Amino acid sequence: MRKSFLSAAALVMGAMAASAHAQSVIGNGDFELSSVPTGSSSSFADIVSSQTWDQLQWGSITNTSSIVDASGNQAAQVVLGDSIWSAFSATGAGTYALRFDAVGQGNYSLVNASTDTLLSSGTLSNPSPATVTSAGFSLNTSDVYRVYFSSSDATNTLTVDNVMLAAVPEPQTYAMMLAGLGALGLIHRRRMVAQRG
Repeated sequence: MRKSFLSAAALVMGAMAASAHAQSVIGNGDFELSSVPTGSSSSFADIVSSQTWDQLQWGSITNTSSIVDASGNQAAQVVLGDSIWSAFSATGAGTYALRFDAVGQGNYSLVNASTDTLLSSGTLSNPSPATVTSAGFSLNTSDVYRVYFSSSDATNTLTVDNVMLAAVPEPQTYAMMLAGLGALGLIHRRRMVAQRG
């Protein structure tokens, strides 16, 4: 009996951890490509000619930006007033938040491409690496969305990495999980009392 209770509790805790670390709906947000050697860079123009969309999952307006590799960690470097973008659809309707690492000067924006509506945007001026998290916003499954990163002008560079757009768990989800865990505890207690009695 004790093992089944512990197994059920472990399942509930695992589900809570999984919901806290939801999957990103943006593909290749860490910009990892096996074709970019360690310690080098490849421009979007070179990457587009040798890779498919499924491998990179990002586009560049002028193809002047690049993927840079510093000690095995790859990131996108946006230069010369260029913009990079990725298109995606939400996996489920709900509240989502955008999170990414950035250094340099530029802008980001999240757009509903189906309705041409700006959902979130901001100006970035980070002389050292910083993690940026947007406020939550609602997405639905029927629309297509795009996230953009732009260098502010021809003289500035913006480097971005670890781009993630994931669902934000609602408080009711945690309340239901905790209620379920409490119910499992109550059932376990009643069984223990019944075995002793």
